[in-house]
Amino acid sequence: MALADTSMTLEGDTRPRAAVGRAAIVLGLVVYAALLGAAWWAVASLLPDQITLQAFGESKTVSGVHDRLAGVGMVAAILPTALWIECLVVGWEKSSARALIFAPTMSMRTDLAVLVLGQAFVLEVVGKAMMLGLSMISGMAIRDWIQAQTGFAADLTSLPFAAQLVVYFYIYTFFDYWTHRLDHSRFFWPLHRFHHSAKDFCVATSARQHPAAFSAFFVINLPLAILGATPSVMIFVSVLVTTVGFLIHSQLTSDWGWVGRWVLQSPLHHRLHHKLDMTEPTGHFAMAPIWDRLFGTWRGTADPTLAIGVAQPYRHGFWIVPDLLRDYWHFWSGFVVKRAD
Repeated sequence: MALADTSMTLEGDTRPRAAVGRAAIVLGLVVYAALLGAAWWAVASLLPDQITLQAFGESKTVSGVHDRLAGVGMVAAILPTALWIECLVVGWEKSSARALIFAPTMSMRTDLAVLVLGQAFVLEVVGKAMMLGLSMISGMAIRDWIQAQTGFAADLTSLPFAAQLVVYFYIYTFFDYWTHRLDHSRFFWPLHRFHHSAKDFCVATSARQHPAAFSAFFVINLPLAILGATPSVMIFVSVLVTTVGFLIHSQLTSDWGWVGRWVLQSPLHHRLHHKLDMTEPTGHFAMAPIWDRLFGTWRGTADPTLAIGVAQPYRHGFWIVPDLLRDYWHFWSGFVVKRAD
């Protein structure tokens, strides 16, 4: 009887502590969102949307300043939010935040290195060089050229903003589906393989992208711009896509019910996409499951303990240069040499 009473007491002590911990997480998220909103209000109120810069007797007008700043700060704003959401669901002990700060695996260290270099724009510069400047092509310029030649230009701006977001999100996920399948083809796989090399999932794994991976730019960003997506719409679509990307690479172990089966890809469905065992075909290429279902690549769900990664050996850790250069060489040489992976 005494043992039972002790067990009940211990259990009774644990639950309030867990509740307090979750309340603290929620409060932190609310405060962070409030500070973020206040910072954005200050930027939008105090900084003009168009700035004219003058240097060496030349002047240049930069328009859409607010959209540009929103795009730059997107990952910095969304990443903490995703970490908070994950921590709220799985708890601090199992969270990516705790693992990344106190006990990152070698694979997680690679995620951190890519994330930091990406936010410092180092990988952006490297990527433009590796893509031979092709990423400088403007989708809006192509759209204007098509309009000048044909007199036609797609324009959904008459729709409510929320409706535009829904339409362009599913347009985005349609093109993203085919981009993803292209990335798994023989020629583009060496660049996409860097993302799949992760042996452990954490929120930051979503940022593990090879800087020369240019297929998404041509198969997603250009079509969206050509189809009339305004910079504001593209930013909000990117916010949604980036948020989902962080969450499906997190420590969450859920299939999200009917939402994961039809509306948005879930963490367990994405884990099955990252599977190490390639004896069965890969599936779940789309962020919106409807495309996998329509095009025959729906594979069901996965066990949370399913091993992920690739057969190609990776060094992992903070020093990512050798792996990036090796994969870049495999990409170009792959047009001549066929590799087993």
